[in-house]
Amino acid sequence: MPEDSLFTFPPPPAPDAAEWAGSPIGVSNTITRTKGRTAVHNKTVDATPGLLDHLMESAEHRLREHPHAVRQHDVVIHGIRVRATTNSPHLYDFWVDNWYSVEEWQRVTGHRPPAEPRVNVYAILGVKDQQEAAYYSRKNNTIIFFNTSYYGQLKSWVLGAVGRILASEYGIHSIHGACVEKGGKGVLYIAPTGTGKSTSSYGLMTYPETRFHSDDWVYVRYTYCTRDGRRVLVLRTRGSDGSVASGYQVYRWIEQHAADGSAQLDALTLDNQEVRLRLADLDLSQKIDAYAYTSEKVFYLRTNLAENFPLSIRQLLASKEENVPDVSPAFRQRYAATLAGMVRDLRHVARGELGQALDSRSDAELSEICARLIAFDNARSMLDIAKVLPRERVYTNPLQPCRLVAVILLKRNPQDPTVLNHALLDTFMEKLLIGETPDKKREVAYNAYRAVDDRAERSFIDSLERRVTASDSLYRLFTEASDVPDSLQEEFSLFRVMYDAARTFDLNTTLQRDPDVKDKREAVGRTLALIARTLEEEPRGIHLTIDNYKEYIGGAAYPHASTS
Repeated sequence: MPEDSLFTFPPPPAPDAAEWAGSPIGVSNTITRTKGRTAVHNKTVDATPGLLDHLMESAEHRLREHPHAVRQHDVVIHGIRVRATTNSPHLYDFWVDNWYSVEEWQRVTGHRPPAEPRVNVYAILGVKDQQEAAYYSRKNNTIIFFNTSYYGQLKSWVLGAVGRILASEYGIHSIHGACVEKGGKGVLYIAPTGTGKSTSSYGLMTYPETRFHSDDWVYVRYTYCTRDGRRVLVLRTRGSDGSVASGYQVYRWIEQHAADGSAQLDALTLDNQEVRLRLADLDLSQKIDAYAYTSEKVFYLRTNLAENFPLSIRQLLASKEENVPDVSPAFRQRYAATLAGMVRDLRHVARGELGQALDSRSDAELSEICARLIAFDNARSMLDIAKVLPRERVYTNPLQPCRLVAVILLKRNPQDPTVLNHALLDTFMEKLLIGETPDKKREVAYNAYRAVDDRAERSFIDSLERRVTASDSLYRLFTEASDVPDSLQEEFSLFRVMYDAARTFDLNTTLQRDPDVKDKREAVGRTLALIARTLEEEPRGIHLTIDNYKEYIGGAAYPHASTS
């Protein structure tokens, strides 16, 4: 039976409608005609003279036609001010909820935001002379969406555009990943969809001394230690020989000019204060440390989080939804065991924690709610995680740093017996360069939304793969190449610093193939035990397989990933 017969969406009220109301669930449930990336998506607008002007003319013409429908709102994303202009009520609604407004940023962080936006976003519906499409101009830091209301693509392209500015001007690394802190140590998961990123991050919250950081996007600052014990992010350098560097180029420049003690540095402390130093003020014998910063005020996440984190259901039902479908009897029959397990988990949550409205529901009613939340993989919610977990266990200040000690590349490959492996430099970089997802698609850095020329990057990497031999490495060829696209040079200069700043691991989330594991719940629990032990010990050279991983976690408890 095809998947699309298992769940349905109500039809649009008009053939050209981009957004409309779905069957009630949560505070609201908006259905969008496009439920993923637009078929037309052009990130190389600058390569076509006059194209941006033409696109802007179309957008502005539509805005002038119906000025009463136009909404505009500025937000601050890791210190970068971004302005959105749209005539979509849904996109405006989610945009306002998702990010810190200018006033909120200053109140929460204590720092004054920039006076003017660096990135401008136009999301315009009803543009008759344009197809459903997305465009990006790096030169002008401008994003234009036509005739689509799907928030996920807008959010991701904005993060990508902000990321290019942060990398080139500040040396700050934007990562499509999730982060959790345990015992004062942060772990960053980098992974393609469907490999257990959300399960691993929310699941780790079942352990004591944990604090939730980020769900989908993380900013990483790489810091040097000063001789007086401070940690600083170096923004710009000026050598006595007249050479200068800024942003991601700073790290290599410092390596090459370490003897130039009088070189001038502009830097930021961990509390975001600007300082001016000399290169001699850095203690270069100390390793670089990585610190993670959260990006969103309220998380835009998949509603299928409910399957492994049932305590979230209460807040999911108090949140705004996007593309939550109706389910058929065939769906409920096919996934009866999963739904029964979810209802069982809900009943195990202490009465009152889910709220009276859920506690009083019958099993059949709870099963229907659960079915709708997990049926469509790209159904989304705007969830305030600080209302699910105790507020003190959530990072709520976007400028509060979390020290990273481990980076885990997640994969799901049942044919590979390796469970956990300390990823050395060439392997770590090669996996990120290729970025192969479980369905064999390629995404550089497991991030399809980077604001780059995807075709140019892919063509370059493909050329390296054709040249690599058994005695060679893809990453070595990358470092020796003279024609590396600037965007790849930028990205992997920062990943090289990440490798030095934190221990890197591969984790295969397929413990269900272990004959001693009864079900998915136990497999998830054992995977979490592996992560917790790895974060505690930061082991070097570890290599565990399906045959010996149990020895590493020993008698460790395997907490149920579905408990709070």
